[in-house]
Amino acid sequence: MTTSVATKPEASTAAPNSEAPNLMFSHMGFAVKDMAKMEDFYTRVLGFTVTDRGHAVGMDLIFLSRDPQDHHQLVLVSGKPDNIPPNPFNAQFGSVINQISFRVGSLDSLRKLQKVLERENVQNIFPANHGIAWSIYCHDPDGNNLELFVDTEWYFPQPFLIPLDLTQSNDAIYKQTKEMAVEQPGFEMSTDWRKRIGARMNRFVPGV
Repeated sequence: MTTSVATKPEASTAAPNSEAPNLMFSHMGFAVKDMAKMEDFYTRVLGFTVTDRGHAVGMDLIFLSRDPQDHHQLVLVSGKPDNIPPNPFNAQFGSVINQISFRVGSLDSLRKLQKVLERENVQNIFPANHGIAWSIYCHDPDGNNLELFVDTEWYFPQPFLIPLDLTQSNDAIYKQTKEMAVEQPGFEMSTDWRKRIGARMNRFVPGV
């Protein structure tokens, strides 16, 4: 997998759109082939809890969450058709759902997850360094591409991807990534980027 190159972002100081609806992303559902295998993977391997299950409008549904504030964060739904063609540009990434991403707490946890995935014979495991995040890509039992990632302290324009060697120590990975990041055009600390981009975002306001 080769390094990706970002196009230069257009500078913008535009204020948030005052006419934008007050909303935030909450959850997603996707069709699956093998409900039993998918439930086992997302609960036993990734640690989700089944909050409800049932049948509606001709489909079986399994609701999954890792946060009691959210009844469901993922919904497994029966009915995925056979013979969906792979992504013609890169088979790691999906042709319909490009990826489903999950934040991990630390590099140590990411490294432990890699061992779990290998023990479970999970397919298409690919550790990657985005500069702004350290990631492991892999496929779930239905072939959906998953990303498990840890944020870094740095930002530079994306996409960017090089292989990540998780056999290295945390200090070595941190040093290598920092040295690489500061050399990139558009580099800044992630805290500064969040402040800058946040000023342009339509943020969700609870109760409004």
